[in-house]
Amino acid sequence: MDAPPLPSERRRELAALRSRAYGPDADINGDADALARLIELEDLARADGAPDVARARAESAPTHELRAGTDRETATAVVTDESSTASEVTAPRAGWRRVPLWAYILCTLALGIIIGAMVPSLFSPHPVTTLQQVPIEGKPLDFQMYGVRAASPVRYESFHDLEVWSARTTQGSTCIVVANDAGEWVATGCAPEPLTPSADVMFYEGMRPIDGLDLPDGSVLRFVLREDVMEIWIAETAQPA
Repeated sequence: MDAPPLPSERRRELAALRSRAYGPDADINGDADALARLIELEDLARADGAPDVARARAESAPTHELRAGTDRETATAVVTDESSTASEVTAPRAGWRRVPLWAYILCTLALGIIIGAMVPSLFSPHPVTTLQQVPIEGKPLDFQMYGVRAASPVRYESFHDLEVWSARTTQGSTCIVVANDAGEWVATGCAPEPLTPSADVMFYEGMRPIDGLDLPDGSVLRFVLREDVMEIWIAETAQPA
């Protein structure tokens, strides 16, 4: 025996609940009682088999999945169509519009300061290599030969065929001495704190060649001591045409 048709007041109630569930201003998700009532009336409408214009519209509208737990009061409606995804995407954008203008200005200024600090370091010159300290083997370099009263000499890695040394003087300065493989001093330089000690080798015509290092006349090979590391800098002059 077929179930009796829904009374007119229940059909109106069902239409109102469907509007809350499937309409453009759907709000039934926050009303568990209304959702449970909608499920109950939907079951009765299906048993009745009456034509349902609202159902046809709902099928062409965004899809909703109705999930009911053991208790109908805890039933929830989960929107699974693309429109829900779009609303989730557009919601954060609205939040961006609430950010005050001064925050954008501060971010822009901070970014400019960071870029301004990074750019010079990217294009500033850098040493061609650095020399580390090494143990002294054999007799240390005689700093007093040229009137430098030095104590605790320090040896660094060789640069081509050049020996590189540093030492503190009795006056409190730090000296750099560069010697060739024949034991001849090629360059020296001393400086007290807070200056950074350095020594320059100037290339000129007729000078004793440095093995593996052929630079134009007027070029400079600079040794700079920074803490425990010896930096090597090279500045070449233009080649003659």
